[in-house]
Amino acid sequence: MDQVAASTKTKQVQTSIKKTDYLFWPLVKILPKNLTPNHLSFVRLFLCFPIILLMWLHFFKTTAIFFLLAAILDGLDGSMARMRNQESRLGAILDPAADKIVNFAVFLGFLFYINSSIYKWLILPIILIDSLLFCVAFSKYLIKDVLPKLSANHWLNNLISPQQILQNVKVDKTGANTFGKIKMVLQVIVLSALLLFDPQASYFVHKNLTIPLDWTLLDIASPLLLACIIFGALSLWGHIQVIHLKK
Repeated sequence: MDQVAASTKTKQVQTSIKKTDYLFWPLVKILPKNLTPNHLSFVRLFLCFPIILLMWLHFFKTTAIFFLLAAILDGLDGSMARMRNQESRLGAILDPAADKIVNFAVFLGFLFYINSSIYKWLILPIILIDSLLFCVAFSKYLIKDVLPKLSANHWLNNLISPQQILQNVKVDKTGANTFGKIKMVLQVIVLSALLLFDPQASYFVHKNLTIPLDWTLLDIASPLLLACIIFGALSLWGHIQVIHLKK
């Protein structure tokens, strides 16, 4: 009986591992066992401080290194959690919080660097959507994965009424959706490119191949940022769709 239970548990852990996790398998194998995914998420949170400072000092290429490091750690901590079976309640909150804070730091830093009203009107909706995404995702996780497991003497019972919430609201599933993942990948690509190269300079294809269109990197980034807004809105709608009010 114990062997069957152990076999079932092993299968559950294996099925939770994604194909992309194997990209980080070498790092997961060499990192010490006492280093947890939550430690990596905390590192990402603290990376926002050098990012803000470096952007204020206009060291954009150095900022890009820290930003890309945060992006790598973002993929690594999730893969580590699944491959080592170290997923936790704290990690479910830390991971998206670190994503949003690091991206906010770069987006807001660009407001003082890129002289473009179009860019400003593009990043404000992204910041708003990201804030709403975090709030909705946190609420879903709280309702589905936290409130049902609260003990009777838990301090949260003094702030909210868990049983009343559970009786009136149902959440089908938690976690990121495909639209949200696409948005995050696009944001990393756009922000990395804007940090590594001068957004106002002519695009290198125009310079080197004498293409008549005088595009700048910012011109190319603008439709991608618009795509981030669209995918962010679709992701938000997807999160809302799995929340149901009970009659």
